[in-house]
Amino acid sequence: MSMTDLNDDPFQMDEDFDSSSNKKLIYTSSNSIPPSQNDIHYMRSNIEQLKLENNNTTTNTTEEEEKFEEDLDDKLDLNLQNKIQLEYEKQQLDNLPLTPPENFALVVGKIYRSSFPQPSNFSFLNKLNLNSILCLIPEDYPILQNEFLQDNNIKLFQLGMSGNKEPFVKISSELITEAAKIVLNPKNQPILIHCNRGKHRTGCLIGVIRRLQNWSLTIIFDEYRKFASPKERPMDQQFIELYDDAEIKKHCHENNLLPLKWD
Repeated sequence: MSMTDLNDDPFQMDEDFDSSSNKKLIYTSSNSIPPSQNDIHYMRSNIEQLKLENNNTTTNTTEEEEKFEEDLDDKLDLNLQNKIQLEYEKQQLDNLPLTPPENFALVVGKIYRSSFPQPSNFSFLNKLNLNSILCLIPEDYPILQNEFLQDNNIKLFQLGMSGNKEPFVKISSELITEAAKIVLNPKNQPILIHCNRGKHRTGCLIGVIRRLQNWSLTIIFDEYRKFASPKERPMDQQFIELYDDAEIKKHCHENNLLPLKWD
C-alpha cells in the first residue's frame, strides 16, 4: 500500500470548546467479554500539558486558556456522533464499499494514519487486521467506535492532547514521546494513528517518526503540509524541528526498533 493524496476539504463535524490543562492517558484492551483483572485493564492517569515559557519566565495563563476557543479541526463533534449512531442503527453497512477514513495513508511498515474513523470506514479498517488504535483526542471514544473495537479485539490507546495554538496551547513533548513508544512497539502493530482530522496532532507525531527515519526537514514539512493543507500551522512545524528526540532514540536503540522497515 502506498501513500495516496486525499481530499482535505473539511466536513462539518466539529464545535468549539474550552481547552483544559488536564489531559488523560487511557489504555483499553478491547474485548467482547466484560473487563476483568486477568484479561483487560484500564489505566488512567493525568498528564499535565506543558505551558509555553518565554525567556525562562513562567506566565500564569489559566484565565487566558479558559477563554481560548479550540480550532474547529481539533474538537470531535459529539452531537454529530450521536446522529451517526442513530443512522447506523437503521442501516446495514456490511455491503458498503471499502471506504478509508479521510487523510488515510500508510506511514511505514504496519503503521497507518487517518482522521477519526466513522462507521462507513469499518469495513475498510477490518481489511487492515488492526491490533491497536492510537487516538490523540481527549474526548471519550464514541459508542459505535468502541463497539467496533470490542467486536474486532482491537486495543485502544488514548493520549488526549490539545493541538498547537498560539499563544497559549502547546503540544506536550512528553505525550508525543509516549505516543511514539506505543506506535513503534511491534506488539501493537498493525496500528492506526488518528486525531480528529488526521492533520495537526497526527502530523506532529508522524513528523517525529520521520525524524527517526532520518528524513530531511524539507521532506518532513512537505508531507505535513500535504495532510494539513489548507490549515498548516507554523507551530506544528516548529515543534517537529525542535522536538528533543534523545529519549525516544534511546528507547528505540534499547529495544532494537531502528531502523524502521517498510515491509
